[in-house]
Amino acid sequence: MELTETELTEFEPTRTLPGLLLDRARSEPEAVAMRYWRDGNAQAVTWRTYRDRVRDAALGLAENGVRHGDRVAVMSSARPEWIYAALAVQSVGGVVIGVYPTNSRAEIEQLLVHSEAVGFVGESSTELDKVAAVAARTPALRLVVGIDAAPTGLPDSVTGTTWDELSSAGAHHGGEPADRLEELVEATTLDDPAVLFYTSGSTGAPKGVAHSHRTLQHAVQTIIGLYPGMETRRHDMVGFLPLAHVAPALLLIFTPLLTRLVATYCRMQDYEQVVRAVRPTALLWPPRFYEKTAGELIARAESWRGIRRHAYRAAMGIGRRMAERRWSGRRSLVLQLAYLAALRGMFLPLRATVGMDRIRVAWTASAAMPENLMALWQIWGLDLRENYGLTETAGCPVGQFDQPFPRPGRIGREFPDSRYRVEIAPDGEMLLRAPLLFREYWHNPEETDAVLQDGWFRTGDLVERTEHGDIRLIGRKKDVIITSGGKTINPQPVETRLKESSLINEAIIVGDGRKYLTVLLEPSALAIGLNPAALSERLRTEVEQVNADLARVQQLKAFRVLPRALETARGERTANGKIRRNVVVRSFSSLVDEMYGANDDFVIAEHVRSRSS
Repeated sequence: MELTETELTEFEPTRTLPGLLLDRARSEPEAVAMRYWRDGNAQAVTWRTYRDRVRDAALGLAENGVRHGDRVAVMSSARPEWIYAALAVQSVGGVVIGVYPTNSRAEIEQLLVHSEAVGFVGESSTELDKVAAVAARTPALRLVVGIDAAPTGLPDSVTGTTWDELSSAGAHHGGEPADRLEELVEATTLDDPAVLFYTSGSTGAPKGVAHSHRTLQHAVQTIIGLYPGMETRRHDMVGFLPLAHVAPALLLIFTPLLTRLVATYCRMQDYEQVVRAVRPTALLWPPRFYEKTAGELIARAESWRGIRRHAYRAAMGIGRRMAERRWSGRRSLVLQLAYLAALRGMFLPLRATVGMDRIRVAWTASAAMPENLMALWQIWGLDLRENYGLTETAGCPVGQFDQPFPRPGRIGREFPDSRYRVEIAPDGEMLLRAPLLFREYWHNPEETDAVLQDGWFRTGDLVERTEHGDIRLIGRKKDVIITSGGKTINPQPVETRLKESSLINEAIIVGDGRKYLTVLLEPSALAIGLNPAALSERLRTEVEQVNADLARVQQLKAFRVLPRALETARGERTANGKIRRNVVVRSFSSLVDEMYGANDDFVIAEHVRSRSS
């Protein structure tokens, strides 16, 4: 039996997150709670085993002095121990902090110092060596736990132990372990902080976004709204994205506690194999994963010959007409029957080659989705929809909750709960009021007060409403370019247009403090196969086509092709894949300078500034 709309939209939590785990372990101890990929197979974990692993780790943390309110960081790939650690920390009343596996030593030090973390859980010697190098400069740190390796090189003030040793200490704790765990869990309230999500820092220094047990459970309700029936019918999902990021953490750690979602955890490098094996029914990916998979399917379809190739082209023609009909709200029985044949005969078998044939509704968030990419997946029969969420919301206060196969370019409407409200400020900024909003930025009251005002959250996102009431995301309020002539330009819509080209993977517009706009282009895998002269000419055509629809001040006067892909390790991307514009401009300053020349005012100013410093 599914939740009624009233039960979904008038939800109020009654138990903390570890309390939910204890309830599930009592009510269905042998049911599958999660799975993990090992040696080519998915291994199941029951709710009883899940509870026992968390109990042992929680009591082990308590034995090592971790107390209510303490912060503990976890740096690992997506695996069961990440989830056990999170619930164990919360069971003792602590606050878990995710650390991206790609974070540098300096970033780890900054996070540990700012959060005053007392503990650190690392997956391998790679993570443990990083924390050992900075441990002496993190005064609060007193415990480091290694999952697959033993910590070494720590100062005397920090205890090093392994995951197995920690759990063993908890399992041999004096008294009845189950009773002791219950006591610890009951000492935590719904409004205690549960997680600190550190923002990616794409527009400034990372901030610790504090969510409570209450706000996270409200956020889960929006996930249930995305997949109605998830609380009563099993859904499968593959978990490979970093759990330090808010969306994977909410989906893969906390949503299963309230639903029938079963996640299969795997390493990033294995996810394609695991998706094919699991054939998930639930999906929420950033656009770049849909793009990568679509490229693989296009290449497969283009390799077909003869009758199969002609049949695919005919199916695509039917699919395009069907997509247009859906977007316009018109129906045609003949077209629907023809499309059903195309779906069953062509599109579902094609999607099955990458394990995506069981998915009926899929979602994307975290970055702008190129409209052509979204349209292609809809043509292939995947009801792909955009939604909207931030680290500060955890869940999705805005999404296409009841609008199948929506027209690309819209993020939907408010979650259908009267407590969820959206207002648009005079300058176009979206303001949100909702029960899933974060509590505060950790140790940063000034920033908290700047964005939380009278219960409204200033999102920093610029939006507009369509005539039908849908919300269209235009760009970030802070991510603007101000030219030397004083013109303020929002680059994101133009970059999204450029990325609709099959030749362009990323487009980074440049022009802050300069006379005009230019763009750096990261070529796609398809483009890399072309010779440089042919690629340059085709990219020039793409830029000119986009320029044709832009006002003069928005037009791109020149472009350069990046000689390599943008890298997280160099700081050009955040840990969750977003572009850091300023870092990219610095990394490729010579290419940028080529597009402006020596007489450009900005170049002169930078030259003078560098000589003066």
